[in-house]
Amino acid sequence: MQITVNWFVEPAISILARASTRSTPARPRIDGIATKSSDEQFVALVSGAADAVVTAMDNVMDWRMRDFGRDLCIIAQVEQTTPLSLIAGADVSEIEDLRGGKLLVDSTKNGFVVAARALLDDAGLPSGSYALKAAGGVRERYQSLLAGEGDATLLGPPFDGTAIAQGARVLSRVNDRYPAFPGQGLVVRRSSDDRVRAGVIAWQAALDHARARALTSRKIAVSHLIEAGMSSPSAEAMIEILPRSLVPDRDGVALLIAQRERARLRGANVTYSDLVDSSLFDSAGYSREPNR
Repeated sequence: MQITVNWFVEPAISILARASTRSTPARPRIDGIATKSSDEQFVALVSGAADAVVTAMDNVMDWRMRDFGRDLCIIAQVEQTTPLSLIAGADVSEIEDLRGGKLLVDSTKNGFVVAARALLDDAGLPSGSYALKAAGGVRERYQSLLAGEGDATLLGPPFDGTAIAQGARVLSRVNDRYPAFPGQGLVVRRSSDDRVRAGVIAWQAALDHARARALTSRKIAVSHLIEAGMSSPSAEAMIEILPRSLVPDRDGVALLIAQRERARLRGANVTYSDLVDSSLFDSAGYSREPNR
């Protein structure tokens, strides 16, 4: 059993599932493919090149407005939150310095740009007082920022710490401003065939087992992440944001909808049930407890 999953960086919960010693004959083999953009993820998912994607849950609101997009849904939340810092070049000392500047984003219409716009607006920089430049996924944005191709961008671990070590600075943190900001989701096609559904259900069960085990055996989980190449501080940070449940958090999804509506971007006229398909929760055998 094999499924293809498209992600920017493999989430910690997936690494832990691979490292688990639990004997699960039905556990699928995961063919993980690193993506360069959310648009690339959308194409891969609707074309069948990917069976699932790990992505910002806001993306689904925009994707639903595209051809074949209504077939896509969120079936799990793989992080309690995504730690995001507004990182700027060394010559930028405060958010006001971004007025007239250039913000590097994955997409100008969906994803983390929506949180970035809310963050800047709350700091007194409304849309239009700075330019948005599509620069790709987190790895690509990190490289573009260090190359001087933009003034600031949102970065998460480990790229935020690496950028800071090279002279960049933190202007603000999304999670400090919006504590309910949710982590990435697992997105699939509702019309997936039986092979894909079986593989996804088995993987969800493996993820949930790894999640529960990590929360009770923290030292072992940290060691698995370090063995996978993370630094000790990064591994500790990743354990901190493991979800308390794979069920997408209602408050987090509501925040994303409100931020998209505030930005006057298409796709905000949705409800939790429009975005999240809960039919696989029981099939995968994990709790329906809220992700808090």
